[in-house]
Amino acid sequence: MRATRPVSCPYMEAVSSRLVLRPFAATDVDDVHLWASDPAVCFFTDWGPNSQAETEAFVADAVHSGSPDNAAITLANEILGASGPVAAGTVVGNISAFGAHGNPTEVNPDARELGWVVRRDLWGLGLATEAVTAFVRSLADAGVNEFYARCRPQNRASSRVMEHVGFEYVRTVSRDKFVRGAWADSDIYQLVIHR
Repeated sequence: MRATRPVSCPYMEAVSSRLVLRPFAATDVDDVHLWASDPAVCFFTDWGPNSQAETEAFVADAVHSGSPDNAAITLANEILGASGPVAAGTVVGNISAFGAHGNPTEVNPDARELGWVVRRDLWGLGLATEAVTAFVRSLADAGVNEFYARCRPQNRASSRVMEHVGFEYVRTVSRDKFVRGAWADSDIYQLVIHR
């Protein structure tokens, strides 16, 4: 969970039919820790599962930096998840934008790499697709026209999100990330906004 590499063109608060993407607040720690400490949510990430202290540090960094690169995915209205109702305003995930290809944003200010997670009891409801669509639209309105995302080849849920949003598969990079003591491959996807 990275919260310290700001993007040079901040998004405005993005709203979709079921979600509000907004900057993180100090009061979000409990909501964030619910999913950031979940081994299933973190299975394909290069961070987590978080300790309470790691979640507190992430939220503090996100709040301090102003976090144009980290949006809290919150519910606009109550929604029924696998474990019961989840209240409006609950932070149910995170979506982030970073410099493309691991570079600082200044290298290519018109391109970003995206990453996201959604809490497990809300999987399968299309919330990740909705969040990514709204975030891309927000960044595109701010001048970004090239987007990248990566996922493990086994992570079909994330690749489906990318495909639904309009990303296209580019290539597989072998031994792309060293995660929890082992090298992992990544499938790279790209979306270009033509103006």
